[in-house]
Amino acid sequence: MIKRPWRVIAGSLVLVLIALNLAACQKPLQGRPTALPTLLPTASITPTPSQTPTPLPTVTMTPTATATPTDTPVPTATSTATPTPIPTRLATLFPLTDGQQTVDYGYHYITRKDNREDGSLRNLSAMVSFQLMDRGIHSETVKILGKDVTVYYLRVRHVFDQTNLEVKLVLTGLFGQNVPIAGMPADGSSYISIRTQKSDQPFEPWKLHQDWSLPLDQRAPLFETVRLPDFEVTLRNLPDQVIVLADHPIILDPDGWTQIYIDMDRVSASAARFQPFFNFNEFDQMTGQSTLANVWMDYLVNNTDIPNNQYNRMYFAADFLVIITP
Repeated sequence: MIKRPWRVIAGSLVLVLIALNLAACQKPLQGRPTALPTLLPTASITPTPSQTPTPLPTVTMTPTATATPTDTPVPTATSTATPTPIPTRLATLFPLTDGQQTVDYGYHYITRKDNREDGSLRNLSAMVSFQLMDRGIHSETVKILGKDVTVYYLRVRHVFDQTNLEVKLVLTGLFGQNVPIAGMPADGSSYISIRTQKSDQPFEPWKLHQDWSLPLDQRAPLFETVRLPDFEVTLRNLPDQVIVLADHPIILDPDGWTQIYIDMDRVSASAARFQPFFNFNEFDQMTGQSTLANVWMDYLVNNTDIPNNQYNRMYFAADFLVIITP
């Protein structure tokens, strides 16, 4: 009866030793030992919206280039050819006659004059002599029938009875504003016709006008056709003694005005040469011949003095030029 409890105690001790032995063989826990979590049901906490402010979009600063002073090249005008200064050299006279009359700077010869049955003048053309004031070609831009025309002329003088006045002797014109002679296009209006001769050759204005009135194929060999830039060179090389004459219509038959108007509208040379002799209204309609045309008519036909208010407004034109040197 007493042995039985000892056996129970001994068995219990054996079990305790075995348990301690097994515990000693286990890997020790790392770190701070904690009790194993008990899986008890817990109340789930539903997250509530926080009051954290939502970041607003901010303006991203775009980096801008810092202005730094730099040497920006300033655009310069393209250099253009400037006109060569025109030599101022007055022409001088030498002995010359047309067979009967002395040819000086007051000389003129009527090359055509037609009257109507009532005695009124239908046509009038004349050859007029001039004194060169310098040795170059001048230009100005005028509006003719609504178009810009660069008019090329010589600065000359003519003695009207006893009054020596400056005249613009129109050679030709080109459509456009201030077209330089050096940059002239290959246009028919950039050419002029001239006749040159020496003083020992007979000067016959009626014969020169007759030659000019021939059909073009017959007339061409009798006159030299030169471009304006070449004529400018010719002017510079002329001697001091020289007489320049120009032949041109002054009064024209109204029956031919329609054709003149068409020519002026289409051909710049005709526009430049005829414009001084006609009036136009604000609608560019031809209304008749100008005061200048009548002043020339009165002077050539009746030897009337030039009105004072016309002194600085004298123009003439050249169908062709005659250049005579000793």
